[in-house]
Amino acid sequence: MRGAPARGRNGRVWDNRPLMSQDAPPDTPTPEAPPDPLEQVIDLLQDEDVSGATALLEEMRPAEAATVLEQLSDAALGRVVPAMDAETLSSAIEYASPITRSEIVRHLTADALTEAMEAIPDDLAADVMGDLDDASAAALMESLSDERREELEHLLPYGPETAGGLMTGQVLTVAPTLTAGEAITQLRESDADASKPFYLYVTDADRQLRGVVNVRALITASPSTPVLDLMASDVISVEAQTDQEDAARILQRHNLLALPVVDPHGHLLGTITVDDLIDVIEEEATEDFYRLALVHEDENLRGVWASVRNRLPWLSVNTVTALSAAAVVAAFEGTLERVAILAAFLPVIGGQGGNAGIQTLTVVVRSLALGRITIRDTREVLWHELRVGLLLGLAVGLMVTLVAWGWRGNPWLGLVILIALWVNITVGAIAGVAIPMALQRLKQDPALSGGIWLMAATDLSGFFAFLGTATFLISRLE
Repeated sequence: MRGAPARGRNGRVWDNRPLMSQDAPPDTPTPEAPPDPLEQVIDLLQDEDVSGATALLEEMRPAEAATVLEQLSDAALGRVVPAMDAETLSSAIEYASPITRSEIVRHLTADALTEAMEAIPDDLAADVMGDLDDASAAALMESLSDERREELEHLLPYGPETAGGLMTGQVLTVAPTLTAGEAITQLRESDADASKPFYLYVTDADRQLRGVVNVRALITASPSTPVLDLMASDVISVEAQTDQEDAARILQRHNLLALPVVDPHGHLLGTITVDDLIDVIEEEATEDFYRLALVHEDENLRGVWASVRNRLPWLSVNTVTALSAAAVVAAFEGTLERVAILAAFLPVIGGQGGNAGIQTLTVVVRSLALGRITIRDTREVLWHELRVGLLLGLAVGLMVTLVAWGWRGNPWLGLVILIALWVNITVGAIAGVAIPMALQRLKQDPALSGGIWLMAATDLSGFFAFLGTATFLISRLE
């Protein structure tokens, strides 16, 4: 009988009815999703329970606490940060974004900031110090222990976007005269930050870098094996003044977990670890993405006037270029009066050329950032994009031409649109290469202003080609 229980070979009765009907009653409530930590903290603050919000943050993992702090308003940060214990706050600072880190530091008392600076890694402490004004930085340095002050003085001379500014000075080294057993004993007794002991660096008494030993190879070797037999003498390193993006690229290319940083004479200064690589790649990608849209990378949707101040200059430049395009259109006012339908296709001409140019510009800017192309490749890339632009212009132009011809029944209108789109998409493709290459040669960031000059080029060339051709064929269009 349908739905009746079936009996197995061992005599056990099996129920072949739907599984849900026998697992849970129909009125069993659906398990609730775990509460959102951010909403919990906000609710507690709204109830004026600052101690409860602080206690909740202190129970979280450091990365989770940092995520919550990043999403709190400035006013909410001002209430919870001073009440948090130093250990939790120091751990959260390590995971917070640079913007949130600066806001946290701003809400700390002098004593709390000193305590946090003693606890966080030296490279992060140097970043915090760099965010402060000169007077505050000097006062903070005076309040630190001699050991931490010496560590920071070792890092602070380097720019924030260099390998020296990215490195940590807490690095594990061994002498070349040691055996594997002696090196392991030294590693155990070391008071340096050994949270990421990927490699041991072999250095002379004056910290001249001689080689590198993988920690795994050291542990698995016989205790009597000399370090010199285990080390690799061909060490991949970077100088302290190397740009952080280049250093991150080297770390990534060679699949390393850490990269030693040396001075011009080969003396070991510190290391850059793989977690720094991730931060740099994210930072640089975000910066390029924002700059392509002409938005400052520090935008955080909190300060209205700061956003206006960051965006207005480029919008002003864009206004000038747009007015230039308007002047081109105005020069053909008579043509537009005689053939009004031309105005309907102006956005198509300008937009398609701009879109094609932005495609090329994005690929070129990203390829420059990743080191896939250089200025020496300009001629080759231009030739490639010229052919791409001609083919794209022909294909898109034919599509719009057929639409215009079918709509208005005038093949000459279609021909004018075909010529304009062919010219403008080709110009966009060429400009998408030429503009970032020119900016790169001028030592300017091609992601910062390339979009504005590209749109200006495509608007001017597209409108001129379209209306100029229409003026030449005006008798056929009327």
